[in-house]
Amino acid sequence: MTTEAVKSLSDKIARATLSPTLSPTAAAFTVALAVATIAVVDYATGIHISLLFFYLLPVAFSVAWLGKRMAVIVAIAIILIRVTGDWIGYGEQMLPHWYFWNALTSLVVFLIVIWMLDAFLSLQRQLEQRVKDRTAALIESGRVRRQLEDELLAVATRERNAIGHELHDEICQHLVGTALAAQVLVKKLAEEKNPLAPKASAIVSLVEEGANKARQLAHGLLLTEVEPSSLEQKLSDLADDTRQLGATDGIICVFKQSGDTFIHDPGIATQILRIAQEALRNASKHARATNIEICLSGDETAITLTVTDDGCGVDTAVANPSGMGLRVMANRAAFIGATFVIKNRNDGGTEILCRLPKPHGAGAAVDSTVAVAA
Repeated sequence: MTTEAVKSLSDKIARATLSPTLSPTAAAFTVALAVATIAVVDYATGIHISLLFFYLLPVAFSVAWLGKRMAVIVAIAIILIRVTGDWIGYGEQMLPHWYFWNALTSLVVFLIVIWMLDAFLSLQRQLEQRVKDRTAALIESGRVRRQLEDELLAVATRERNAIGHELHDEICQHLVGTALAAQVLVKKLAEEKNPLAPKASAIVSLVEEGANKARQLAHGLLLTEVEPSSLEQKLSDLADDTRQLGATDGIICVFKQSGDTFIHDPGIATQILRIAQEALRNASKHARATNIEICLSGDETAITLTVTDDGCGVDTAVANPSGMGLRVMANRAAFIGATFVIKNRNDGGTEILCRLPKPHGAGAAVDSTVAVAA
């Protein structure tokens, strides 16, 4: 038998001893049988050969299975059985005085062993209870944390919808009305051959452009669930919208797709698109990037969304704790069971990766913290 097998067997015996599945009746019968077996052998060997060491086994079982009080009773019973057996086996002669002293010493040893084992088992059981309590607390904490994340995402969705409706119903309509009024003014100025007519026409173009941008923003904010089959098209449209909105700033945004990237769950597809939206917003507004690339790729194990830019990069000293946009993206990734990493590119700029394991692929450790690599 190998060392590992012996260790495994000893561990199983220890667990069975400390946490028995025997009923109290079965445990008492086992202890009594062990005491009786050792007593028979002890009687056969006579007074000059002591089997005191072997009696420690049923004493230990008594402490673990029946409690300290029963163990003391078993210890006293063992001493009485030994003395009675040796008295009978010694014949008509009286047992020597030293024998009774040894018997008393044996009882003291048993009591000390019982006290030590009981103290050890009490500590061990307290530790097990603390581990159980701590595990339960961690599970509850994880459940509450997940519930809070769900509620935060729900609140964020409601706020986005509210802002989207405000943009679409109020701001867009106001801008359209302003553009119409300005067009009337341009027409009158043109009829009067006023030299300010071209400048007024330019103002109308700016207002119309603002209305279009507000309308595009409203459509993005009012996004509900994304059909899995339309995710790639949505990402492509998102790249086109970003390029159009950032045309005056020279922003170029492209979308690429490779491999099997089909996602069966509409909720997951929606979160992937939201992460891409937030990544593009960070790249264009905060990183001041001019070249942005969205890539959705898939292999046998996972689907990966990658957003790269040539902006100013990420300050690793502050990005992890304070970046609200990064925190939102990380929470969305954790919500769908994906990992989220943001890092600085070697040639400048930032790279954001969201990796979603496929159901049959290897699972990934999920954490809602933002992983930042220099």
